[in-house]
Amino acid sequence: MAKTLNIILVALPALVFAGSLDASHEHIVSMPMHQYASDCGTKSKLHLVPGAASLLQGENVPGAGIDAFEPFQTVLKDGFLLVNCVKDYMYDHGDKFGDNRHSYKLGPVSNVSIVHYADVVAKEDQEDMTQKVCFEFCRTVPNMGFFGIVNGRGCYCTPYFTPMASDSSQCDAVCEGDNTLMCGGKSKSSIFAMHMCDSTKDDLGTRSDTSSSLEAAMSHKVGQAKEISGWIQDSSVHVQKSFGAVGDSGATGVAQAGKVWAGKLLHKAEDAEKVVDKLSSLTKSAAALKDFTDPATVTEAERIMEDMDETIASGEGLSDELDKMIDLAMPNHEMITDKAAEQYYPVMYFVDKEFEWVPSTCSGDIVAEVLVGHEDACASACDSHIHSCVGYQFFEMDDGHSGCALFSNFKTGFYYTGCGTPEEEGGGKLEFLQATKKAREAPFMAQCFAKLSKFEGTSLKPDPSGKCKECFKELTKADRCY
Repeated sequence: MAKTLNIILVALPALVFAGSLDASHEHIVSMPMHQYASDCGTKSKLHLVPGAASLLQGENVPGAGIDAFEPFQTVLKDGFLLVNCVKDYMYDHGDKFGDNRHSYKLGPVSNVSIVHYADVVAKEDQEDMTQKVCFEFCRTVPNMGFFGIVNGRGCYCTPYFTPMASDSSQCDAVCEGDNTLMCGGKSKSSIFAMHMCDSTKDDLGTRSDTSSSLEAAMSHKVGQAKEISGWIQDSSVHVQKSFGAVGDSGATGVAQAGKVWAGKLLHKAEDAEKVVDKLSSLTKSAAALKDFTDPATVTEAERIMEDMDETIASGEGLSDELDKMIDLAMPNHEMITDKAAEQYYPVMYFVDKEFEWVPSTCSGDIVAEVLVGHEDACASACDSHIHSCVGYQFFEMDDGHSGCALFSNFKTGFYYTGCGTPEEEGGGKLEFLQATKKAREAPFMAQCFAKLSKFEGTSLKPDPSGKCKECFKELTKADRCY
């Protein structure tokens, strides 16, 4: 599981010496973490120089406030990552017991010391230096947050590192034991941060919280998407059945587009539901882990976190896709303008005002996707496609659900005079919903609307000459109902 450096450094002290450091060297580059979680809590296999361990006993334990311990016995870290290439003040002035002890300057400040691999590990057991060799040594030293390697072989452990002014040399010395990797430079240290085994429980808890939050959010969206898909599917089936019986291919085509869209929405919801189920399973598995001093538990926790990271990344992508599809299928309140529908008139207003309010259907090139919503929602959606949408086909079913398909043009249409003509009240034009409800013989409402600003002063009546590009190509009067 990859760890970012800022997580690792939260609990590590930073030391600054006035006048001796160059802050410009503090830039940190994120690198992949090398992991050995299964080693946590196990015994080290290192053989030590006789008496060397005593250097770290009693008052000389590196780091303040550390309880008595048995040095170099237990693995305390489960991973490392490269964080910088610097001339480290600690290497020159933080060595209390080694070759640089005469330059030691930290006693009055923090009484800590770096620990050299070569000073502690028995010569016959020393290996050609690599990043992993240095890590396997330093991870057994309590209170060490970092390790550094100088000039390809000089491995040391340190509780922190402090960059200081230096020359322009780089960390370009290959490791003695692996010439494919770099281990510092002539005067600079390759600095690596180590990850604490003890943080695995906290890391797992943090990951579980993220997993649970995403699971809850996605579960809500899945339910919403399935419900919307069901509305579109059921309404489309009803529309297709009714208008298929009277040969209205335009209306059945709109219904077919609705069914296809409902299927896409449902499939996306089902994909998201699989992620929800996996997140739930991983969270339960994480909650079941108890003893984090057991290497097997730490290893299992790492595997769960890796699965969580992968599933969370997948889930976030699916969640965003589902958001976009839900917004297309059912515009939210922020996207709807009040009374937007007042700018749209029944398409027959532009053909023959005598039949303005009889039920009508139309077909054309569909803009966006079939959506669920009342007439203001449909009108607002059409307005949002300002350069392409000229009108929409609106349906309201007996169960109260309504929706529409947006068009960039009109091709064919039907108007149904056999459903009963709504009467005007008080000599004025009825609102669409009021008017259509007067047509009692219609099984549900159907009305094709055109945007007034696009067609005011024009006619959409079919033009046999073909000169009128906006006109219907075919318009059928049906002396019956659907």
